[in-house]
Amino acid sequence: MKSKIILQKVARRANKFAKRFVPYRTYLRPNGVYTIPSLIADTQTSDEGVIIHSIYPNHVTTLDISEELYQACSEYWKPQRSVITDYVVVEVPNGRLHTDNECSIAVVTQKGKLVDNVSLSLIDGKVVSPQQNNIFRQSYFTEPVKFNGTVFTMLSGGAGINNIGHWFLDVLPRLHLLQKSRLFEQVDYFLVPSTRYSYQIETLEILGIPKEKIISGENYTHLIADRLIASTAPRGNYTLVPEWLITYMRQAFVPATAVAHDHQVESEGPFLFISRKDSSIRNVLNEDELQQVLQQYGFNTIVSSKLSIADKIQLFSSAKFILSPTGAGLISMLFCQPGTKLVEIFNEGFVIEPFFDIATKLKLDYNYIICKSQGRVAKNATQGQQDHLLVETEKVEALLEQLVNQDERLTASS
Repeated sequence: MKSKIILQKVARRANKFAKRFVPYRTYLRPNGVYTIPSLIADTQTSDEGVIIHSIYPNHVTTLDISEELYQACSEYWKPQRSVITDYVVVEVPNGRLHTDNECSIAVVTQKGKLVDNVSLSLIDGKVVSPQQNNIFRQSYFTEPVKFNGTVFTMLSGGAGINNIGHWFLDVLPRLHLLQKSRLFEQVDYFLVPSTRYSYQIETLEILGIPKEKIISGENYTHLIADRLIASTAPRGNYTLVPEWLITYMRQAFVPATAVAHDHQVESEGPFLFISRKDSSIRNVLNEDELQQVLQQYGFNTIVSSKLSIADKIQLFSSAKFILSPTGAGLISMLFCQPGTKLVEIFNEGFVIEPFFDIATKLKLDYNYIICKSQGRVAKNATQGQQDHLLVETEKVEALLEQLVNQDERLTASS
């Protein structure tokens, strides 16, 4: 699998180079940007023939963060404290979609205009203006594959292709926006970033998407459909997590997985340590030492990638205490109960806010530990994501003692 992924990366880079510098079918490059008006009525048809469904207009998402944690967040990735987003779903007749399935998604009208709001371009992981979309710098275009019927794009850019956290935050919640537009039943094909991982197929099945209706952005990077439907990104400009997203994910998954799951996992217990030993990045270098400390408090170690979605939901929803290095395995915290204790461990070169953001909105008892970097401190997200952690176990033990004593005091007072 790793060699296949490496070959795919090499092929994508070569393809990206060719598209930038080899002119071919340049008439397929958009000739401008169509800007979706803000604060529209419930449904509106534009001069471009685009039908716009307003879902959550002028929606405000906030981050309730302490000054201490805000200052600790990595300088290259300081979070915004408030974001305003116009959430829409658009129908584009004879719409065309072009993507590198990595950092650029272009929804194009039959008149050749790129549709802002539902298109996307990322530079260094951050959203840029529609005018900076990669498609405008591209020279080489393949012929688009024609799809008869209606295609709904769930492409996300970023790491939605291979990261379960981004899959839950940036891909699946688009289905909620589609449902709110009342167009769900009219979709013939759901275009997703990838289907190579079991969690991708499993989650789509839980949400009622038949396999025969799923197509992958890895296979179709340029297509045209009788009707193309697209939505605003669930996190707007890919920063803060809106409360509607959390509510939708809990309502969609918890009831659906309450009865059927692969096997019983209650024996793992309510105190969980989420290991990253299945990952090649951000490993805990002294995990054995950390586990010895955690075992004294009754923690069980799990490797979440080895569990089904149903089992993850069961584990996290019944957990009382979760401790984990920051990473995608924490996304199952979406299904924790209010009041669940959560300790997130950071390397000082990679301190980011998404899981804190979710924890606050779920009313979890959130705490964090920041460990010193080994060698240089990361200057960007690429470096930060790679750096392993040497966990200062004395900090972990001190925090656990504090939280246990706090529980004992609360129990005594009640």
